[in-house]
Amino acid sequence: MSFPWYLSSLLLLAACHAEPKTAEQVSQAAASAAAKAPAAPLAGAPAAASLAAFVPAGFGILDSASGDLNRDAWPDKVLVLRKNGEDTTTVEDLDRPLLLLLGQPDHRYALAARNDRVVLRRGEGGMMGDPYQQVVIKKGFFSVEHYGGSSHRWTRVITFKYAPADHSWYLSREGSEGFSAFAPDSTTFSSSHTPRDFGKVPFVKYDADSTY
Repeated sequence: MSFPWYLSSLLLLAACHAEPKTAEQVSQAAASAAAKAPAAPLAGAPAAASLAAFVPAGFGILDSASGDLNRDAWPDKVLVLRKNGEDTTTVEDLDRPLLLLLGQPDHRYALAARNDRVVLRRGEGGMMGDPYQQVVIKKGFFSVEHYGGSSHRWTRVITFKYAPADHSWYLSREGSEGFSAFAPDSTTFSSSHTPRDFGKVPFVKYDADSTY
């Protein structure tokens, strides 16, 4: 039995559509789609050159973290800087600037705030050496974590929270714990302070030498 003419035409049409496209056709289709699509949010780590623009002369990047600092659609960045040659100098009280960079719709960063006294200095970790551990970002919060001591160890975590009302960050929590190096599971002290204890402390005015 032969197929009706219209079924044969449909099968032929389907076969034509199923033929693989050439590389040129695929490239043209992708370019056309990209031209019509809206600009996408900044994704992934930026080029080192884009971060270097925010690093003052005489400084380098000690650490960085990506995340959402201000609860919008654009990924942000925190930079922790250190003075060049910090590891080789005998001066251990050099400040370490902390920069908040906000992602922009044009896929660039803008400097939102800076504080030189959030990150502890290299010599403030005691026998354990440099106390700085890491910076962590999560949905409008960011924390700077430290660890130091000798036979008696301590941690110190400083957390800031974004305030949409004035587009600024404020101290949200100052916490620390102590324990013996010989009994790490036994806490010798623990403290946690919030705005109920220290009031409203802007990120730009925070000083790790103060007691909060």
